[in-house]
Amino acid sequence: MKKGKKRKQNDLLTFLGGLAMLVSGLYWLASRVTVSTGFFGGRFSFGGYSVNSGLIVVPFIACIVWLFINPDSFLAKICVGLSVVLIIAAIIMNTQLHMRPTSLYEYLIILVFIFSGGAMVLKVLCDPKYKDDNDKD
Repeated sequence: MKKGKKRKQNDLLTFLGGLAMLVSGLYWLASRVTVSTGFFGGRFSFGGYSVNSGLIVVPFIACIVWLFINPDSFLAKICVGLSVVLIIAAIIMNTQLHMRPTSLYEYLIILVFIFSGGAMVLKVLCDPKYKDDNDKD
């Protein structure tokens, strides 16, 4: 092999290998995380106001009653939609993620898999040799 000559790489293998590393690292990380929520036992604070999280469904119930009384009301439909969004936001805000105890070695391997796999995928996806001819100025 001559000095200065680069070995040609197979972009498909680089992409697939990077994707495999990225997916396996994300799976490994996800298997170490415990998800819990305290929606019906906790408190929901929005702005400066704190409300018992079970009371979040009261506006939803009121809007459903309003919608059944007046099914043609556009405002009632909007209120139902906003109530559903509020309930989903309350659930998401009260969700807690906890990482189970993991050795530093395992944690570093997980990070190496995620970031090196992502870098390999991005390297292939952002390669300028595959740039479209229509993108030229």
